[in-house]
Amino acid sequence: MASRQEEIQALKSGGVLPEHRVIQLRSAGMHAIRFEFVVRLLRSGLKVDTLSVYWERGQEFMLKRELEDARRRLVLGRRHRVAGEFPDFWLLCYPDDPEIKQSVESELDRMVEQVRAQGTG
Repeated sequence: MASRQEEIQALKSGGVLPEHRVIQLRSAGMHAIRFEFVVRLLRSGLKVDTLSVYWERGQEFMLKRELEDARRRLVLGRRHRVAGEFPDFWLLCYPDDPEIKQSVESELDRMVEQVRAQGTG
């Protein structure tokens, strides 16, 4: 069985992982990114409903069996929606690749700032 770093290297070099592993990694990445966003929202002191944080069309793409050249949207559904876009590749490699982790966290910070700019109402 390949290590997590070997899997990331395979993806970066255009390699293919077993279909079941792609599904596992994407699911883990989606949950980890959503969790990190919720944590950042809670730490921000902003009054938000964390239950309204979801992946747009998440059920549709979660079970895709291969890496896709697509961006996935994480949404905070409010009166004024806030969304961030994450390439499918990021979902498969987060949080174990330092460069991708930094990119994901920058997008999450941007989203929290957008929520802050909208105020709490």
